[in-house]
Amino acid sequence: MEANFKPDILIVDDIEHNIFTLRTLIEAHFEANLIEATSGEQVLHIVNEQPIDLILMDVMMPGMDGFETARLIKNRPRTSNIPIIFISAYDPTQKLLEKGIAAGGYDYLTKPIDDNQLVYRLKMYLRFIKHEFMMNLHLRELNLKLIEEIEDRKATELSLQISQNELKAANSSKDKFFSIIAHDLKNPFNGIIGLSSLLIDDYDSFPAWEQKEFIQNIKTTAENTFRLLQNLLEWSQTQTGKIHFEPTQFILTSITSDIVDLVKTSAGNKNIVLTAEISPEIYVFADKNMINTVLRNLLLNAVKFTRSGGRIHLSARKTSNMVEISVTDNGIGITRENINKLFCIDCNVASRGTEGEEGTGLGLILCKEFIDKNAGEIRIESEVGAGSTFTITIPETAQLN
Repeated sequence: MEANFKPDILIVDDIEHNIFTLRTLIEAHFEANLIEATSGEQVLHIVNEQPIDLILMDVMMPGMDGFETARLIKNRPRTSNIPIIFISAYDPTQKLLEKGIAAGGYDYLTKPIDDNQLVYRLKMYLRFIKHEFMMNLHLRELNLKLIEEIEDRKATELSLQISQNELKAANSSKDKFFSIIAHDLKNPFNGIIGLSSLLIDDYDSFPAWEQKEFIQNIKTTAENTFRLLQNLLEWSQTQTGKIHFEPTQFILTSITSDIVDLVKTSAGNKNIVLTAEISPEIYVFADKNMINTVLRNLLLNAVKFTRSGGRIHLSARKTSNMVEISVTDNGIGITRENINKLFCIDCNVASRGTEGEEGTGLGLILCKEFIDKNAGEIRIESEVGAGSTFTITIPETAQLN
């Protein structure tokens, strides 16, 4: 099946020069069908007449503004899933951003447009829109084939139900992705920009200890955002089938030593003791990069939900022809209800850490997908107030089919 995907992008602005600027920038970087509109009324007419994949919407327009136009689009079932990126004036108070999100927008960019920022955002959105397009195309072809080949009505209905569940999962993945971009990835950058602006404008008015505290906050926020971005990119690759799976047999300590050294910095900042007990004789057969990502996420998650002065322990043992790797903490624990939701993409169970650390829950979902890919299992034992143990089981040697 060829990926002949050329998205339909609607550019909305009441100033022709702004439309020309956006059109020129997009045409230089993307193959897309560009449609233009200069008013909210014209936008509503266009989206009712033809399918639109993405809207770049100016906010300040005569008559119906961009926010009202977006609300009307979102209130119509046929157009409610169209991603909308608002483009308008600088918004230091974040009030326009809040109105944009409330109106159903996925993102908010300020004028004058930063070309690199717009291109980067469009690449992310269009990658997922293309993935949804290909999934829908695949499902349509699958459904047609099922209708043609399966005469048994019960079998046909069952297969169609499976297809619908796949489509629902694809839509949940897209919504989760857009939610992270619109909220969880944007907010840390707002914090970094705000603190750095204070230091630039009023550096000498702050005492040295407060200057250092600002810088430490910027560093911590940047590190957390980088880890989120790593997970986001890796998860996105799993959804589009672009991540490479290359299992090999390797000594487990060849990756755990570096991971522990990396996480010890975060643990030390919270006065948490991190220990590891893994024999150098333990081998595993798995994709090295995936297991590295899994263990890094599990340890950082343990740091997040363990109070200052707590303990985290990483261990491994052989069991039959498998290896069990466990991350144990004496943190705040997880309720039984939330344990059952941790690996569900459309279940919102993200919570703040013991020092207010934010998260999306995406790391654990990524862990589950990577462990499944490596023919393993992941399980959780937890008691509220007493701590948690996350255990992954992966093969010691290559598995025979």
